Amino acid sequence: AYITHWGLPGEIKAKVGRMRPKVGKASAIHRDQLETVDEPLVVQKYLGNEGLFRTGIELSGFLPSPWSAVTHELTAGVMEGGIGEGGTLFGSNRRYPSLYAHLKNFWDMSDTTNAELGATYLVGSKDADRRFEVNALGVDATLVHHVTPTNKFKWQNELYLQDRDESITEEGIAYAENPWGFYSLVDYRLTPRWGIGGRFDYVELVDVDPLRRDRHSDTAFGGYLTFYQSEFARWRMQYRHTELAQGSNENAVFLQGTVAIGVHKHQLQ
Repeated sequence: AYITHWGLPGEIKAKVGRMRPKVGKASAIHRDQLETVDEPLVVQKYLGNEGLFRTGIELSGFLPSPWSAVTHELTAGVMEGGIGEGGTLFGSNRRYPSLYAHLKNFWDMSDTTNAELGATYLVGSKDADRRFEVNALGVDATLVHHVTPTNKFKWQNELYLQDRDESITEEGIAYAENPWGFYSLVDYRLTPRWGIGGRFDYVELVDVDPLRRDRHSDTAFGGYLTFYQSEFARWRMQYRHTELAQGSNENAVFLQGTVAIGVHKHQLQ
């Protein structure tokens, strides 16, 4: 749980507590708000199986813009050290805080089309040696087009690039590794009740010895079908094929039912 305060100077909003930091797109929202059953692989492998969920302080505010159709929102925060379960971006020690910032740029291209472009920066520590910092840069881009009042097309992309000091020679020189990953998702609302979509994933692993890899990365692709029973109930079936860096392949079918009970905040909040 967290506390939100809107009364700071400059119309700055503050959040304090345990929350989802504003990092990228997929990690910043709860799983029931995703278009897919699971988080993208790059989010799972770097930030955690369910994305980032940490205790911290976050400040956000809108930047001045000369264009009425464009808004710029800047968010910055400090969160406890460590990373989400299964994530490999930072170490697991909570004593060394991590910092992050996110810039969101949103504009209405027309009455039926809008676009969003964002940039994220994270810096944190590894457990082994605090002298080595882990830096990550994220970029996200989303395009939404309302074909008709009941048909909507969405194209969402997100990429993360790391700069890691992983090893030291006898001369004391540190060599950086730069694993990266991304996903690209397409979602189409056929009718008010039915939607289809697909996602492609690519992620280079941090915690697998390069000598033990048969492939350079984990790669996955799949599709899904969604039935929106009502505003409060949704059912989804998804297929995913994954080619693992260790050489094996996985095929998975997911069935998901989501029922909302009680008061929920508006999507724009």
